[in-house]
Amino acid sequence: MRNDRQVLKRFAARLRAARITAGFDTAEGCARALGLEPHTYRSYEAANRQPPLSTLSRMCELLGVSPNDLLQPSSGRRRSGPLGDSAAA
Repeated sequence: MRNDRQVLKRFAARLRAARITAGFDTAEGCARALGLEPHTYRSYEAANRQPPLSTLSRMCELLGVSPNDLLQPSSGRRRSGPLGDSAAA
């Protein structure tokens, strides 16, 4: 479905922004901190796969964001969360 693909692409962009904001310069470093294979984590940032809920929970804890920060549709308002406006686009 087109809407599902849009949600996954938005999630991927926000995940990457959260990783960088949290100080992980590389996807590999973040993957290792999460206990994931780098190719698995990169597939999340590339919007090729969606993580299981248990992995999503670990991501949020490590990156200091809420699931809503990564998943919630943008409302047209300026974001005040840790990911800022660029992640909401």
